[in-house]
Amino acid sequence: MSDFREAAYLGDLTSTEALLQGHFALTSGRHSDVFLMLPRLVAHPERLAAWLDALVPALEASGAEAVGGPALGAVALAWALANRAGGGRLALYAEKAEDGSMAVRRGFGPLARRRVFLIEDAMTTGGSLLRAKAAFEAVGSQVVGAAVLVDRRSSDAGFAVPLASVLRIPLESWAPEACPLCEAGTLPVVHPKQLA
Repeated sequence: MSDFREAAYLGDLTSTEALLQGHFALTSGRHSDVFLMLPRLVAHPERLAAWLDALVPALEASGAEAVGGPALGAVALAWALANRAGGGRLALYAEKAEDGSMAVRRGFGPLARRRVFLIEDAMTTGGSLLRAKAAFEAVGSQVVGAAVLVDRRSSDAGFAVPLASVLRIPLESWAPEACPLCEAGTLPVVHPKQLA
């Protein structure tokens, strides 16, 4: 990716106030001093368009017939990417089940029995995408690829399927018991998904 394009994406994160600094508890349970509140970016369709355009080639190369993702965050992204790419692709999602896993519900099961490309806003450990992958496979989908807007993993370890990302921003995160911010005690832990 060109430095110009990367700077434009970072500018989108800043201008939409999607890039937060502080002391955060991530969905994975880890702590970080940076959080990406990507729904703030997704709320601006005109800015999101360039991000989706960057992912369309990976979607097309996968041969997917549907785009899916984990609810709640990827519902809008799955629809937007399927719509942006065209080709009659469906937009589906998996949602949290009572046991903490994910399940394909709301009558999507028969629709999901096809080649599915997963999308998520950000990835730290990949847990949400892996749970969504398991949910789609449980109803007969063949998961053929995945994409995230921002890959924040500290290493480029392999993923269960081919993975594309718009930006790779390795951000440090810590287990709560090893968190230097907790140890310093100067900033309270914020659960950003609970912010208004």
